[in-house]
Amino acid sequence: MMYLSLSGRVVAITGAARGIGRTLAKALLARGARVAIADIDADTLARTAKEISANFHQPVDVTDPASFRLFLLETEKQLGPLDIMINNAGIMPTGPLLEESDTVTRRILEINTFGCMTGTKLALALMVPRGRGHIVNLASTMGEASVPGLVSYNASKAAVIRFSDAARLEFRSSGVRFSTVLPGAVNTELATGIKGPKGIRNIEPADVAAAVVDALESGKSHPRIYVPRTFGILLNLQRVLPLAVAEAVNRLMGAESAVLRDSDLASRRAYDDRVGRS
Repeated sequence: MMYLSLSGRVVAITGAARGIGRTLAKALLARGARVAIADIDADTLARTAKEISANFHQPVDVTDPASFRLFLLETEKQLGPLDIMINNAGIMPTGPLLEESDTVTRRILEINTFGCMTGTKLALALMVPRGRGHIVNLASTMGEASVPGLVSYNASKAAVIRFSDAARLEFRSSGVRFSTVLPGAVNTELATGIKGPKGIRNIEPADVAAAVVDALESGKSHPRIYVPRTFGILLNLQRVLPLAVAEAVNRLMGAESAVLRDSDLASRRAYDDRVGRS
């Protein structure tokens, strides 16, 4: 199998002040990459940058293309030409759809979907003329599974998956690789209080980071990276079933009631309040 060293590669990661983004940054720094991290939370970002010895950090609002563009241009100025763009920033407010404000709905789509699209376009503008690069978009298994209580989140991640697929095909001959990562429930603040379906364990941020590192070192595009792989097997099996049967299987596994009935949504109040603010 092809192995591409990440030593000296310039990587930009959004949503990297905590959680998966922070763990990804640490893993890539350990591989010798030159890592720039971004997040809207400037204070936590600065602490993280110091703690993990990131090569560069800058506060970024991924919903603001000018802010995003400035981050990438400054990354190139400080570290060199961008090799890898990881669009990781995302939020997951939960709860009944009719209790979700229009502001929160828009914020979910603006960060999870439009932020990813903006980052992809900005990175492509830098990478395509050089004929090389790798764009990693963090989606979710929830982009391929429908879960009450996560309606807008489901939609936002489904859009990321389809956008990434189409962009990969459009730029197939450009030299730029695309990988789309679909984690299940990850033990980070984003998944606080959430109970997953029966038989599907929560994973750690390090599991996601390891999968991303493997994809980058392969030097190839990866249209679907399921973490854990068992979740991908389950989703692929369900796709061959009639929709009514697949949904019945989900009910038996407890997926339909996992968020609204079985999860501890009260424990998520601080997170939901923080990420839902405009």
